[in-house]
Amino acid sequence: MKIAVIGGIGSGKSRVIDCIKELGERACDCDAIYREIVSQEDYIERVSKAFGVVKDGVIDKKLLAQIVFSDKAKLKELGELAHPLIFDKVHKIYEEQKSNLYIEVSAFDLSMKKYFDEIVYVKCKLDKRVERVKIRNNLEEDYIFSIISSQLSDSEMESVADFIIVNDGTLEELSEQVEHLIAFHAF
Repeated sequence: MKIAVIGGIGSGKSRVIDCIKELGERACDCDAIYREIVSQEDYIERVSKAFGVVKDGVIDKKLLAQIVFSDKAKLKELGELAHPLIFDKVHKIYEEQKSNLYIEVSAFDLSMKKYFDEIVYVKCKLDKRVERVKIRNNLEEDYIFSIISSQLSDSEMESVADFIIVNDGTLEELSEQVEHLIAFHAF
């Protein structure tokens, strides 16, 4: 099964993926796949035409982020360029073994649902998420909230989830929930 791990920025998706890997399960990260794609010439050309954020043959990621996180239509447009390439790679990774593959999806939207067999939602209180991102990425609160407002709401993510992990507690509590998740998918 292809199992998406979704949640808002700062919710702890990466930590959940780390726990999954520590338990010997296969996992991948859409952001890492995207980092490979942004260096491909054909993708750079398409982004240049759509957004005009290419300088010296390289996508200006900061400028692109400012554009897409301030305009949902632009974010959707970027997704339409990137998602087929990302999920083609995810499918290739899955096909290598055809066993459970947990996929961290940072900017999940409802159009992605078709790529997965199940969805795990990592839920966390907003104040904790904001604080984590401020510390981790050294970003201003206004910018963090612009990212949050571009993402699906907690209720939208929860409504599509097959499994929910609450990441408001300790690392031990998180690990226990991940162990339960893995055991659930073992059958």
